[in-house]
Amino acid sequence: MSKAKGCFISILVIIIVIVLLFVIISLINLNPGGKDILLLGMDEREESNEFNSLTDTIIIYHISNWGEKDSLISIPRDTRVELEGHGWNKINAAYKYGGDEMIKHEIYELTGIEIDRVMVANFNGFKGIIDILGGIDITVTEPMHDPLSGTDFDPGTYTMNGEQALAFARDRSSTAGSDFDRVNRQKYLVSEVIRQKLNFSIITKAPQIIRVLNEETRSDFTIWDFGSIGFVLLFSSKDMNQVTIPTEPANIDNIYYLIADKEEVVSFLSDYLK
Repeated sequence: MSKAKGCFISILVIIIVIVLLFVIISLINLNPGGKDILLLGMDEREESNEFNSLTDTIIIYHISNWGEKDSLISIPRDTRVELEGHGWNKINAAYKYGGDEMIKHEIYELTGIEIDRVMVANFNGFKGIIDILGGIDITVTEPMHDPLSGTDFDPGTYTMNGEQALAFARDRSSTAGSDFDRVNRQKYLVSEVIRQKLNFSIITKAPQIIRVLNEETRSDFTIWDFGSIGFVLLFSSKDMNQVTIPTEPANIDNIYYLIADKEEVVSFLSDYLK
């Protein structure tokens, strides 16, 4: 079978699946409201696909009930938690030490949110998806010039490729808000990808996206999860809340942490988990 023919068949199958999902959803009134998807960005470089590093990004994507806004909820990577068998640590070490189960447990202990699905992407996966989508339009509000992350932006709007978008998401030195600004940029990036790119034109790029997802991400998504959640997001308003859990800085044993009070966090999130 030729490569072109194989690609055409893949696209045709995907279209058929989407049509079938539309029929099924119409018949059973599927509503995935209340689902909480954990998106982890792995601090893993070059060609490493071991997925056992620190998590540079921790975002919960809460899919709300019909008529309510979805929410992107960030957990700062410096948030202090007690990891079973590893003592007090930062939450960005939870996945490295205990995989899905440990990070899900720590998020529940912090927020009361029970995670339904987890997706972990490394740097190559993030860059690959952005490039396949043809870049993403991002507005830079402050000068960002950081050799460590690779940012080199003056204020303005840019169509960023994968490399530039990754630098934008990782820079924690260029602006006064440091890691808090970085966390906000990450939520902004995710929301813009959904707003700008999650439409029916994405169907033609599905084979390339699936290849990157297979090679550069790990998840416990089923085919049904991809189909049903993707279908709902296609028709969502794309207007979503973007919040970060409340924390307070602290220096403990000469280590910088952010301290979160569960009661305060749960109360704060109650308006965004509908």
